[in-house]
Amino acid sequence: MAVEQLVQQPQHHWERHEPPATEEFPSTPAKACVEDEVDADLGKRGRFATAKTANIKETKLKCPEFDRKLRLQEELGNGPDKSPRGTGVDDTGGVSSENGVTGVSLATLLVGHILATSHLRVYITSASESKHGDYVKDNVALDRPLLGASSMGHTILVDFETFENDILGVKPSLAAVEALPDKLVNHARLVFDAVFGAADTPTEAAIAEQFIKVLNAKNHGGLLNEHKAAFTGNHSSDDGTASKVDAGLYLNEDVPDTISSSGGKPDWNRIRLFIEFKRESTSLDPFDDYEPDAPEANAQSRQAVRHQITNYALVIRNCQHRTCIYGLFVIGPEFRLMRFDQSGIIVTMKKNYVQDPRPLLSFLAWFDKLLPEQQGYDPTATLLKEGSRAYELMDEFSKEQPSDMPYAEGSLAPATYTPPQPRAQAATVESASSPYNIRQKAKAAVATLSNDDESYLDEIEVDDEDPRVFKYVREKFHQSLEKGWPRYRLEVGEEKRIFLVGKPLWTSSWLFGRGTRGYIAIDVKKRRFAFLKDCWRPFCEGLEAEGSYLKLLNPEGAPATGIRVPVLVAHGDVAGQVTLTAQYANYQAAHTKHEQQLAVQNAELPLSSTCHSDGAIRNIPHIASVTPEDLTSEVEVEESHSQDDSEVIYRHFTHYRIAVKDICLPFTEITSSKQLVELLYDCVKTHSLAYTQHQLLHRDVSAGNVIILPSLSSLKDAKEKKVVTWKGVLTDWELAKKVPVRNASDSDKPQEVATQPERTGTWQFMSVAYVRNHPHWPVSVADELESFFHVLLFYAVRLLRHNIGNIPMFVAQYFDGFVADARAQRKCSPLKSMAMDHGIISGDDGRLLEFRYKEGNPHGELNKLISSLLRLFKARYAVLHWESYRSSTGSALLANTRPEPAAIESDPSEPSNDRLDDEEDIETEVPIPTDEQPAEEEPSEMIKTLANQLDSHAAFRKTLANAVNPKRKPFPPIWPNNDVVKDSMPDHYDARLLVAAFNQMYTASAVPTTDADPNGAPPRKKMRTDVSEPSGPLVPQPQRARTVGGSSGNSARRGKSTRKEKGRGHARG
Repeated sequence: MAVEQLVQQPQHHWERHEPPATEEFPSTPAKACVEDEVDADLGKRGRFATAKTANIKETKLKCPEFDRKLRLQEELGNGPDKSPRGTGVDDTGGVSSENGVTGVSLATLLVGHILATSHLRVYITSASESKHGDYVKDNVALDRPLLGASSMGHTILVDFETFENDILGVKPSLAAVEALPDKLVNHARLVFDAVFGAADTPTEAAIAEQFIKVLNAKNHGGLLNEHKAAFTGNHSSDDGTASKVDAGLYLNEDVPDTISSSGGKPDWNRIRLFIEFKRESTSLDPFDDYEPDAPEANAQSRQAVRHQITNYALVIRNCQHRTCIYGLFVIGPEFRLMRFDQSGIIVTMKKNYVQDPRPLLSFLAWFDKLLPEQQGYDPTATLLKEGSRAYELMDEFSKEQPSDMPYAEGSLAPATYTPPQPRAQAATVESASSPYNIRQKAKAAVATLSNDDESYLDEIEVDDEDPRVFKYVREKFHQSLEKGWPRYRLEVGEEKRIFLVGKPLWTSSWLFGRGTRGYIAIDVKKRRFAFLKDCWRPFCEGLEAEGSYLKLLNPEGAPATGIRVPVLVAHGDVAGQVTLTAQYANYQAAHTKHEQQLAVQNAELPLSSTCHSDGAIRNIPHIASVTPEDLTSEVEVEESHSQDDSEVIYRHFTHYRIAVKDICLPFTEITSSKQLVELLYDCVKTHSLAYTQHQLLHRDVSAGNVIILPSLSSLKDAKEKKVVTWKGVLTDWELAKKVPVRNASDSDKPQEVATQPERTGTWQFMSVAYVRNHPHWPVSVADELESFFHVLLFYAVRLLRHNIGNIPMFVAQYFDGFVADARAQRKCSPLKSMAMDHGIISGDDGRLLEFRYKEGNPHGELNKLISSLLRLFKARYAVLHWESYRSSTGSALLANTRPEPAAIESDPSEPSNDRLDDEEDIETEVPIPTDEQPAEEEPSEMIKTLANQLDSHAAFRKTLANAVNPKRKPFPPIWPNNDVVKDSMPDHYDARLLVAAFNQMYTASAVPTTDADPNGAPPRKKMRTDVSEPSGPLVPQPQRARTVGGSSGNSARRGKSTRKEKGRGHARG
């Protein structure tokens, strides 16, 4: 079903544009405004296919509530005949609020961000996810608006001189450094004058044609020597990427074909700088020079262009290994330069290249001479050439081997590995590349191979470990060697250990933030498979690199500790690479603030005199010489305590890679309900031991971060076979944090506070209490245990039998859903909140959720387990509500203060290899009053005791263990075998449709106006600030962007706008 169908009936706050047919947009393969053909299920080119249209006709549409509900149900996997009767769609009608959002059905309002970070499977955020871990195809019409929305508030607007001096580090100017011949510049001016001197406004095609000719011309010495510009706006690339950028700079040897009928396709693997052309029109300019504090224009056509260019940067980031990306935006006779990194965009104000081509030509001539690293390429990532030894080694490793083992739990595999006999006539490269034969060869034999530049392949460390792998590992690696996708050699850690990778198994959907990518890689040194994660970790006080935590938790990779986390191979920050955008913005803010403070202290200058008349800050060292340490103290204070979006500081990110030995399976591979509980128990036990033994909280418990590690049993049978066993592993410790050590006898216990401005974790599995009280409460043990409960429910609802009819709607409402308050801040969904507040999870017809056997009888053990856990959480929330009530009535000073955590519990027993031996029996039926208790009444001691049990892991662990413990007294549990059903989430489930609709509702005009500025500035619309990393909210809460340099104002004084008078014809987005 298309987005157009979703909104085809009127709705007052949605706008849809229908682009008229023009010469610029024929029906032939000429490039459309958002230029990509939209997938067939989206109908025509979509709402956003209007950015390049000369005459945009806007039509406001309205949609009857009932019809829209039916369409929403179809999108989530159920047609009108399968409409849920109870909690599926709210039958009470729309929602109205002070922020201007009206007529929103509950189904639309509740759908929020879809992200499941994980290890090998359940992640794929390559476009977003439909099934919290299963890959969904790229969909330009949906992905671009969501990408653009998530990138709001990441733009710094500077003048051209500031860009070349402080960002590029070129002084005194590009024009002075390059000193282009006057004849070359004058020739370009004549060409451009001819293009824009005609009576009619030139089309994009006309601008692009002459522009590229100027760049590639060889007269008067020529502008480009190492590179060539190529027009690629007519066709998509051969690698399946739908985006078509207008043009780009390529090395001379990498220029794509632009002559043949099938040519003109961008090569995303080799493009050095992308170029996008637009005809002259304010409606097509993604940035606004007249709004220095908010340069990201809001008009729909302007947003569409910004989404487009942001998507180009994202595609390049995903295909290549970059520290930054440069882009050139040409709009009529003017241009902007852009620099993207994981923290944001630095973009120049528009500059006229027709009147004076020298600045633009000087930049391109300067870029032409740069080394790859200076152009933004990561020097620790080397592109492999097809036919090279490393390339063929990867091909060899992808081939199925007779010794590959089955991975289903209970399967049998030979106890020992017997290497195959080498073939007598084996080819030299094949013998050297074989993942088995190579371990039996001496290094001297391998050293006879050619290609000295690949000598790193000869550095092999032979060991006695079993070289066999499970079949799924090689299958996934084979899939990563996709035709046309580049293969790379990556360096990891201080030792620069070499790994070979193909296409990532998953990538981040957002350009800004961590930018995480996950690979199945070849560890060249060991000639083994490994899992490699490439990301940009936040530079925050109290947070260490993930590898440091893995080394702490499992120093020898020995499962006997009871802590099951991936085994570390190598890790480390990458070549000191940090995000320049954050450094630049924060350094300027800190520098100017310091100058203002000195001026006040010395009474020498008024505050407004600390900047020069043109708004620029002088004598700032080139940002490349500034280190994170130069910025840490002052910036971190502001990050931790500033809640005003005008004071938000850009986040620092450091490039980081980590490789681990274990390549795991997702929880969707389970075969029984008992297996689900046992594997989850392993993860809870790991979480418990990490907390009790190392004072470490994971802080991102989610469906994607609990995974399955198959291994061989330690014992073998009479036939020399070993059994495949599964254990649950808790992965992705990158957000973990040490907590203060507290003893029960301490009278003055340190209060832990949240140190990051964003919510920590994955939206679908965050605790209700944490979301309600962020940022005043940090994540606690009770919050993490609640997240484990949501994970259990998530997989149980998807994979087991129960009485819920419309499962996609339930998942959308319970996990993805949210409600928004008057400030557009997200709160957990009503279904999720009801489960915690009242201990109730409702099915389709209002009955309590009930899991069942195949025959339809109640699944007693699982229902009892869910009920027991809900009792604990209901008790906790009863106490929290009472404490909140006391605070609101002034009977206690509890505002912004979370209940004191219990002392870190001791490990209940010595660890055991048996997952249940160290747990004692507990009562599965915990007595608790069933009547609802008013918040103003103090909870009973029984309820307080139950609530306190969630301050440690003991009760939660024992509840899980008791449910599956065959030694349970007086009666052992009864669990069915193989009771998992086909995944109930349909392949076409894609909540991006609803999320995009919600984003449309929350326009800037829907955000409430702030109070008057204390300095006298009038009230203004504030950007939303509810940012959630790494969840990357699909209902974006952008921070205010900023401007530096030129006459547009100073970045450090973001509270006031230095807005110019709008000129005639200026269209504010």
